[in-house]
Amino acid sequence: MSKKEFDMETIGFINLFERITNVSVRDCIFDENSVYFLVDEGYAGKAIGKNGKNIKILREKLKRQVKVFEYNENNEKFVNNLIPENNSLEIKNKKIYITVSAKDKGKIIGRNGENIKKIRELLRRNSDIQSLEIR
Repeated sequence: MSKKEFDMETIGFINLFERITNVSVRDCIFDENSVYFLVDEGYAGKAIGKNGKNIKILREKLKRQVKVFEYNENNEKFVNNLIPENNSLEIKNKKIYITVSAKDKGKIIGRNGENIKKIRELLRRNSDIQSLEIR
């Protein structure tokens, strides 16, 4: 697990998220299109809000897509939280291999690989997993 350091922009995103949702952020990463928040297990629903109310507010204020994932100490459960569409999962030597259906693959990878890059970064920053391969 790498040590997380947040720049001022990230701290601003975290403060806004916590103020709107009343949920603590464990990690936050972003690019020009999206912001990914990692919260403790059991808090994603509260963070999202009734009918996605909090996410809609955040999307409007941040002018980006907002994604919320739940952390889990168990690497297998953590990957399932990040990629619920996975059909099978295998962990070998700090590497995770997942199998997904052809129809889900594009959504998981995202445009220009943006989603999968962020998922890999969240894994690297919050677990001992060093790589993720989709089959």
